[in-house]
Amino acid sequence: MINFVSNLPRDLRSGGFSAMNAAAFGAISKHADVHYVGPINPTAAWTGGFASKLLRTVGSRGDFSFFSDRRLTSIARQVDEGCQPSARLDFFHGFTPWIRTRPGRPYIAWSDCTFRDYIDVFHRREQFRAADLERIERAEALWLNDATRVLFTSDWAASRAIRHYGLRESRVRSVGIFGEVDVPPRDAYAGGKEFAFVSTDFEAKGGPVVLAAFRTVRTRHPDASLVIVGARPADAVTESGVEFAGVLRKEDAQEQRRLQALLSRARAVVHPTTADIAPLLIIEAGYYGCPVISSRKFAIPELVDDGCTGLLLDDPSQADIVADAMNRILEHETEYQRMRETAWTRSRARYSKQRFEKQLMSSVRASA
Repeated sequence: MINFVSNLPRDLRSGGFSAMNAAAFGAISKHADVHYVGPINPTAAWTGGFASKLLRTVGSRGDFSFFSDRRLTSIARQVDEGCQPSARLDFFHGFTPWIRTRPGRPYIAWSDCTFRDYIDVFHRREQFRAADLERIERAEALWLNDATRVLFTSDWAASRAIRHYGLRESRVRSVGIFGEVDVPPRDAYAGGKEFAFVSTDFEAKGGPVVLAAFRTVRTRHPDASLVIVGARPADAVTESGVEFAGVLRKEDAQEQRRLQALLSRARAVVHPTTADIAPLLIIEAGYYGCPVISSRKFAIPELVDDGCTGLLLDDPSQADIVADAMNRILEHETEYQRMRETAWTRSRARYSKQRFEKQLMSSVRASA
């Protein structure tokens, strides 16, 4: 038996981290008896969060209260109570919530990045007390160094963890990931000029930049269109050529079919993100032969071959640069068709469910 420890519901699949959780649990369950321990996600004390936010608002530094010692200790107690003592292995989805646990058996930890990278990518380090961030990072490094295997979704994150945390390279693996949508049997793209923006965070993933770039594109291509998937921004206005499709949850069969139909007809997915690691959206778009315009940052260059399966931008925060890339996608037909063919082929070869399961289970078997 394997204890699978998570802070998420096991059937949740909307959003990259939850999709990773479902993918790993599903893969391991095919090959072993798995006891799901979770979701373990105790509420953080509101006083700590409020005080930290107040300090940051007035220009001072606060603690990262979500991972306070008190909350981490509570998590560790719940993990100990929920795990089956007879299990031969513990599998932890994510790193930081579990750093106060002391597993009584070999354990694997899997995530898309360390807490250090999470802070640098998704937050502003200078907003938090250096000593408090060091407390968490030091505890995470010690906990990961005791793991039998430390798994990542990308080489980018794996190499940074080895360098920043001093992890033993022999215990670190990049197992990749696969998309959480159905893989279509053929390319159904019919030649339209619709771009797609899909996110759970409109601002961080570049939504305002995409809207501004699209307005520029429309001056040259008035028949182009843009569909935005995700929560509609409060200040969004109705404008020509733009459709707000709302949130499309993969847990809902009808909504997932709508997302898949959108990807199948899109000319390209525009994803000029400033906060990401290895977006599943890129892999999922590739299943449909859909090129991606994105950032030359994080692990994205591992997923997008610039000029072959999409376009990577050095400064995706500039709307005119994004607009130039969108115009290129519309105006260079021969290059575009090659991109579609290559995206279709490579997504299946490199990011198939079968390949992911094989790489993941290789590490699980070696650790049990």
